[in-house]
Amino acid sequence: MALCPYSADELVEVQRILDQIIAEARASSQAPDVEEIIERLFDLADHGERDPEKLRAAILRHAA
Repeated sequence: MALCPYSADELVEVQRILDQIIAEARASSQAPDVEEIIERLFDLADHGERDPEKLRAAILRHAA
C-alpha cells in the first residue's frame, strides 16, 4: 500500500512549481497563504493536472 500517490520525480516537479508560484505571488504584491497554495496545487494535481503553466495560472488566478 503506497502512502503517497506521487513518485519522487513528480514531487520534485511539484516543489519546483510551488516555489515558482509562491515567488511570483510575492513579487506581484499578493499576500499568498502558502498553505492554501499548497492545498490548491495538490488538489489540481490529484485530479490529473500536470501542466506547470496551467497549475500556475489556476492557482494565481484563485489567489487574486
